[in-house]
Amino acid sequence: MTADNDVIKENRENEVGGGPVPQDAPQEVQVEQAEGEPAGKGKKAKAKKKKSPLIKKPSFFSAFSFRQMDELVGVDIGTTSIKVCTLKNIKNVLTLQNIIRKTYEQDLLSDGHIVDLDFVAQELRQIFSDNKIKSKNVACALSSYSVITKKITTPFLEEGALEKMIDTEVENVIPFPLKDIYYSHYVMGVDPEKENMMNVQIVAAKKEIVDGYMAAFNMAGMHLQILDVDIFTVTNLIEQLYSPKDFSVVAVDIGASVTNIAILKGENIEFTREILMGGKYLTNQIEKTTRLPFKEAEEKKIAGDSDVLYLFEDFIFNIASEISKTVKFYLATKPKESIEMVYLTGGSSLVQGLKEKITEDTGVAVEVINPFLILKEDESKIHMHDEFKEFMVVPLYLSTRVTDLT
Repeated sequence: MTADNDVIKENRENEVGGGPVPQDAPQEVQVEQAEGEPAGKGKKAKAKKKKSPLIKKPSFFSAFSFRQMDELVGVDIGTTSIKVCTLKNIKNVLTLQNIIRKTYEQDLLSDGHIVDLDFVAQELRQIFSDNKIKSKNVACALSSYSVITKKITTPFLEEGALEKMIDTEVENVIPFPLKDIYYSHYVMGVDPEKENMMNVQIVAAKKEIVDGYMAAFNMAGMHLQILDVDIFTVTNLIEQLYSPKDFSVVAVDIGASVTNIAILKGENIEFTREILMGGKYLTNQIEKTTRLPFKEAEEKKIAGDSDVLYLFEDFIFNIASEISKTVKFYLATKPKESIEMVYLTGGSSLVQGLKEKITEDTGVAVEVINPFLILKEDESKIHMHDEFKEFMVVPLYLSTRVTDLT
């Protein structure tokens, strides 16, 4: 495998806004983890309210931390890239330390699995070494394509009774044997249509996928403190940055091989789906037509080179069409709701003409998420990071979760 590296290092103090946690904030799921053993074990996750205002949805699992941390490295392993973001927490002020993006011509992931554990572990070690990242505490996110989420409605139950009910319910809603999965849950809150009932989200993933991530970080000499789900991180950041409360919004994360779509209303994810098309499809089309190397084809895609713009039409049409179908389906099932914004992220959200086509098809305004707004800097400093904003939503959010481990 070959790689290209883009690195920016920053050393400024950036304050993250805080505030009290709403009483109806969802619960954080924490799973006790033994040394060298994957968390979860498919059994009885402990649900606890988090004190941090940053946590809105659960990670797939979180290890108990027995000492305070001031730095948690956010790592996003994508199909063709590794993105790393480090924020240091000093007296509740998060300072940006590193922004790193390293790209690869060959796939790192296949169907949610890490293809080559040795290679990924070696790359992680090299990235940390080259950028002098001393912390070995990391947070990562699974692709939602490899995770199963189910929302169930249940009467209000005490924690013990709820856990027993979840153990039984998982067998009914997850299409894999219990011995083959890790699972967790969190309480979303009161059902808006049934005040005597509550909604609970169940999250499950195959053990072999989770174990692969655990193994890669262990081999790299790192401690995986939090394993989240990428679409949760995107919607959490949207909620924190833009606070959509009285209407629904659409989150779209266009990855290399999969495009994730979620509809968010307040604190709750109402609907999710995955499209098996991403930016690598367009890059490959450019590569085949122009006979250029992958790296140069990728550059032409991002730059919107006039020589290849005609190749964009199919990609743009398909992505915009699927987003429009999702919006129409949601509004048909919930006619009283309205969708006021589509938030884009992912490297291929930069594709020229995509935003305009989505607006044309959906009738909804489109905005690209700028995760650096969470640092509360002035506008000129925020724009210094513009070349990285489409790539850094997941790792930056993961790094902010250092406040959950202090």
